[in-house]
Amino acid sequence: MQRYAVGEWESLWSSEPYMKHRFVLDLESCTVIAGEDRVRRHWWSMRLEHVAYMQQLLDETFDSIWDEPDEFGFVRQDEIPSWATKAWPWPPLPEVEEVEKMLDNPDIPLERDESGCIVFPPRFVADGRQ
Repeated sequence: MQRYAVGEWESLWSSEPYMKHRFVLDLESCTVIAGEDRVRRHWWSMRLEHVAYMQQLLDETFDSIWDEPDEFGFVRQDEIPSWATKAWPWPPLPEVEEVEKMLDNPDIPLERDESGCIVFPPRFVADGRQ
């Protein structure tokens, strides 16, 4: 079975009725792994919260897409399309468990914003003192 499905949907946002979106679904893990918006004749990488919103929408309303993506106009593929990986951070973000361990470690200084919130992804503050 091909692991990924790629497809386009009409706008998710009522404020942008003519916008299109395209998504890559990982059928094995039932996860939306990438998305782009079509704005002014160009595709732009989606913000992570918009990809998360699409995940929520599929899970709550269209959960059969994971078993039958063709019914929703998605095409199964063996590979992730190149457009979907260009916006991914490099080097890749650490696994969630690794981040949790880092956050629990009091010896690792983390960068914080003006409100005191940890900047994510974590950027470690260099401390030259030994």
